[in-house]
Amino acid sequence: MGRYVELHCHSAFSLLDGASLPEELARRAAELDMQALALTDHDGLYGAVRFVRACEREGIKPIVGAELALNAGYHVTLLAMDMPGYSNLCRLITAAQLAGGKGSPVLTWDMLADHSGGLICLSGCREGELARQVRGSRFDAAREAIGRYREVFGRDRFFIELQQMMYPEDAALCAGLTSLACESGVGYAATNNVHYAQREGHRLHDVLTCIRTRSTLDDCTELKLNAEFYLKSHEEMRSLFREYPEALHMAGELAERCNVTLEFSGYRFPEYPLPEGETAESYLAYVCREGVRRRYGDMTEEVASRVAHELDLIARLGLSGYFLIVRDIMEYAERHGIPAQGRGSAANSIVAYVLGITKVDPIRNRLFLGRFLNEEMSAIPDIDIDVSTAHREQLIRYVYEKYGKEHAAMVCTYITFQSRNTLREVGKVLDIPVHVVDRLARSVSWSGYGSRNITKELCGIE
Repeated sequence: MGRYVELHCHSAFSLLDGASLPEELARRAAELDMQALALTDHDGLYGAVRFVRACEREGIKPIVGAELALNAGYHVTLLAMDMPGYSNLCRLITAAQLAGGKGSPVLTWDMLADHSGGLICLSGCREGELARQVRGSRFDAAREAIGRYREVFGRDRFFIELQQMMYPEDAALCAGLTSLACESGVGYAATNNVHYAQREGHRLHDVLTCIRTRSTLDDCTELKLNAEFYLKSHEEMRSLFREYPEALHMAGELAERCNVTLEFSGYRFPEYPLPEGETAESYLAYVCREGVRRRYGDMTEEVASRVAHELDLIARLGLSGYFLIVRDIMEYAERHGIPAQGRGSAANSIVAYVLGITKVDPIRNRLFLGRFLNEEMSAIPDIDIDVSTAHREQLIRYVYEKYGKEHAAMVCTYITFQSRNTLREVGKVLDIPVHVVDRLARSVSWSGYGSRNITKELCGIE
């Protein structure tokens, strides 16, 4: 790639440390004629799906990565080269989240070494091990660190990260890092540690930093102190790194090596244990016939037609195994006296009804199937199940044990600021008297004004 590519970029999914949504970053990268862009949010891949889709819309190549913290507090930037690398990145993030306390993921060196395949490692920002050692003039420790990284990733997958953020010591830091790179025989690449899409986003980022540290703009000691952490053009980066042109060229080369394709079409379900000689489609048809006898007694023409239509649609959508798994969960609940009931649009399905998933007869109540299941669907239909709170963990354990931990996961939700909360938090950052913030918050409707608009207006951001 001839032009500069940003390999170290944070979105709003670097919670309270990124001021731009993935879509804004992708849009800005396209405006700057970048051929690719990496997303390296802190300790997670929360924004990866939105980022990949946004890049595809903008016609640029998405690179999936993350910035993780080692147990000594050192940051490393990891980029997935291929699907095995992406899998390893997921494993490392999971291990770090489990090993650290709430809100403080931590990655051990052994974890990194065990799951380094398919990953490119950049040495990190100013909080990376090499940058810290060079800033402290501990060059022998820096050489030792390079040896450890090189042993795990090899010369072809470990690179020293150079950043020019206009701090007074940056020129000396880059000179020291490049000298070590040449001495050790490893490459180096330029990045800009992006935290907002455009320069003016620095004020919003300062506000988020204050919210994270529970301080005011006047008192916060963690502000980045300048407005250089934005997505810069090739020309701007070429000017900053005029002494190290190969650093820009290397960023483009590394982007070419990262080729992860996240597939969002199609479904992946655990294997339902079928009787010998049965397929998911044939066995689902069999259990439906048994269910019809329990629910209706005689098989009327209307019931037979509706069941046949649904089974054909389910088979064509590749959902037969899905229905069998949900039926299995419901049968376990029934055998163990666990109150459970399917609800929502699944009640429109006669297959769900005869399988015992729902308790509403869709024929008697004239319910429309298309609201739950149709040929135009782009996602798996939801089958929501209400379960007794007292037995919820028991049912979850059954699913994990029967289908394997590698095939089951808890669904995550993330909290976003609503208008009134935004006013209160930004008011604290700006040190506005509490009674004034309360009056402002009470005057705002829940739905009328977006939290980002409120934040920008209060901070004077256009």
